Amino acid sequence: MISQAFAELLEEGPFAWNAFRLDEGLTSPDLRRADLPGRVLRRVNLTDADLQEANLSDAELSLAQLTRANLSGADLRGANLDGAEACEARLKGADFRGARCNGLKLTGADLRGCNFHGMDLRRTNFTDADLRGADLAGCRLLWSQLVGADLSDANLSGAEILGEAMTVPSGMRRQQTLSSSR
Repeated sequence: MISQAFAELLEEGPFAWNAFRLDEGLTSPDLRRADLPGRVLRRVNLTDADLQEANLSDAELSLAQLTRANLSGADLRGANLDGAEACEARLKGADFRGARCNGLKLTGADLRGCNFHGMDLRRTNFTDADLRGADLAGCRLLWSQLVGADLSDANLSGAEILGEAMTVPSGMRRQQTLSSSR
């Protein structure tokens, strides 16, 4: 359970939280089932944090550090994750619908069963990510990196891909012109 002290520190903003983590040597904060909708957590360091089933809907998480965090089952609907880093994070079953993910780094992340339906995922880095069973239907994956990503059983119907550094999954057509991305 999230402690009241953690909740208060997160309310004070990233500088207070990040300083507390350093001062206390807090390596894996327990924030399971934390109810943090709409919170401003820009640039917060949540590396290695346990945020399983946390409610981060509509949260401002741009430029946040979520590397190796456990966000399995988290509600990230409407959150701003622009420029955040969640490399090697566990996000199995997380709901990203309506989230902003421009430039989000998900290298090596576990994204099995995640819901990205209809999202604009421009410049998102999915290199070596596990996207088995993820819903990417109708997504715009323009200039996203998919090299080494496992897209087995992912729903890619109507997805749009355009870019250089990617491997196009079987059954998908690589866009040959820019006209569809305008």
